[in-house]
Amino acid sequence: MRSFFTYLAKRCKWASKGTGAVCGWVSLVVGATVAVLLWFYPQWFHDHISDRMNAFALVIVPLLAGASAFLVRWFVSPYPIYMQIRKELETLTDTKKEERTKAVQGCFERSAAILKQHGSVLLSFHALSRAEGHRLESNEELAEVCDLIQGAGYDHPFEGISPGYVPEKDWLSFLKYVKHAPNINPEEGKDYIGAADRWRQDHGYPVPPDDAGYVSLVERTLLR
Repeated sequence: MRSFFTYLAKRCKWASKGTGAVCGWVSLVVGATVAVLLWFYPQWFHDHISDRMNAFALVIVPLLAGASAFLVRWFVSPYPIYMQIRKELETLTDTKKEERTKAVQGCFERSAAILKQHGSVLLSFHALSRAEGHRLESNEELAEVCDLIQGAGYDHPFEGISPGYVPEKDWLSFLKYVKHAPNINPEEGKDYIGAADRWRQDHGYPVPPDDAGYVSLVERTLLR
């Protein structure tokens, strides 16, 4: 109901925008037309229309003509209101896209900076967690960050645990889980690797036929 009243208010505002000038010109033109007719055809008006009606016409007819300008603008207002709302939505969409692009780029840059400084003791997943990758809004954004990290020459953050233990569709959910779960430190060590195996079991995923990547990941973590 509130949206409907808001819509009516927008229509009224648009119809009223500049209406004063439009109504004034319409009233002036109509009033002038009636006055000219009275001036050139006084006898006809005197014979067919009373003096009271003539006076009434000089005042009311221009007013009604001016008011009609507002009514016409009211009836045609849905289309410009639609275009205005569409433009606002497109602006919001563009702004949202720009914000998300900045969020993805910012997460990647923080991850890369952490790896550049602590690459000898941290894995890419640790850096991603420290860079607050769990705050991204979608799995697609997280996948984009992971691709950027790998493209920069570092290991993929989910290497060794995906797809066998944590499918790509679960990446963001898993990252949030290890970030907030008790007794799991995703920012160093091998806690997140054990959490990946529990994630597989809890979600009923089958045992990967080849877990060489997982084993290799465990060994690399122990070495660091």
